Amino acid sequence: MPEFINEEELVKRYNLEIGKVFFFENYLIIEVAEGICFDHNKAIELSKLTNVHFEGRPFGYISHRINSYSLEPTDYMKIKEVFPNLKAFAAVVYNRFQATSVKIENMFFQDGITTFEDLETARSWIKEQLI
Repeated sequence: MPEFINEEELVKRYNLEIGKVFFFENYLIIEVAEGICFDHNKAIELSKLTNVHFEGRPFGYISHRINSYSLEPTDYMKIKEVFPNLKAFAAVVYNRFQATSVKIENMFFQDGITTFEDLETARSWIKEQLI
């Protein structure tokens, strides 16, 4: 179990082809697997789980970018149709390349992705957004 996971807060953990997904009461943390291309189809797969866990309630999404993977920035233009109840989106980045990637992603996602350098700060921010 990753050290950032508090067993009492964790609702469900999935080990999927796209990576590890940790569901909490009103947010999720995803660690996309090394080398994956996270595109619209993979987001649709993930949305099936968000629909089950959040049941239409607003939720937060934390992309914990510990692995190197690619994504389709233009797919962010469709994010509201895939995740209609997404209220807050955070990315935890660990280098300048990742930070630059998020800046590019923000050109396509009108609600914005907030960048953090550590997971705990991102979790605190997500929880504040969901109050």
